[in-house]
Amino acid sequence: MATAKSRTYRLHLSDEGTDAFLECHLRLARIARRFIPYGATLTVAVLLIEALDCPELSDELSAPRVNRLSGRIEHFVGASPHLAHAAARMLEQLEISLCGGPALTAARLFTAAIALMSASEDSEIARAYRSIGTAFATQDPETLA
Repeated sequence: MATAKSRTYRLHLSDEGTDAFLECHLRLARIARRFIPYGATLTVAVLLIEALDCPELSDELSAPRVNRLSGRIEHFVGASPHLAHAAARMLEQLEISLCGGPALTAARLFTAAIALMSASEDSEIARAYRSIGTAFATQDPETLA
């Protein structure tokens, strides 16, 4: 059976969140010096947040900015299906290590990733962008099917 090359992710953002995503997208395109798909921006954001340890990730998910960026405006972004697996893995690690706090959902994780990307250095963003092709290669192939 063929594996899907992309998947659509639903983002629920406020006006501020929509602006933040678009600013991240423009910034990444400038860093890369090329036109890029929206999915590349979401992927870079996830790679940046995936590099955090559990306490840092918990802090990012609980940050007030995540609430401000979250909203009712629905956006659809096509990206690698591996993002869903990465998000599930991070959320599972958090559930094991933490109790309480805001609801742990992939949507909240993606919004926190956008907030983190907004605050990241250009060099960190460039490094994450360069690693997109190999970022998920170390995952267990059975979990990717």
